[in-house]
Amino acid sequence: MVEKALEDIRVLYEGGVSRTGWGGCVRKEDVLLWAKESNLGIEETFDQIAVMLSRCYIDGALDWDFCDAAANDLFGVLIEFYTDHSREVDEPNQFWKFYLAFDYSETVAEYQAEETARTEISEFLASLPN
Repeated sequence: MVEKALEDIRVLYEGGVSRTGWGGCVRKEDVLLWAKESNLGIEETFDQIAVMLSRCYIDGALDWDFCDAAANDLFGVLIEFYTDHSREVDEPNQFWKFYLAFDYSETVAEYQAEETARTEISEFLASLPN
């Protein structure tokens, strides 16, 4: 449902401009567009993006740098939603597991980051209902 989000994130990662007209990194406007296009709430959008990015990472379609950058950008946007107070956003539990996997992989030796993230993401995906 959120496949267009991955396309937009790739464009931003490559230095382009998202469909909302922003460049640099994911912004709140991007997440709102993805939620609207997918007919999902904000937290569901974050969760689905996290699962999609996780699966692409495990399949080797996306690398550590891309997923780590996406996790950090999305984290910033989520915090913006929390501090905005114009709309209530519940905890996107799947997103937090994705984000924390990459956050944790940043704390180990550089040569272990990829392996650590793969282990964490594999455990996250294995915990999802079938």
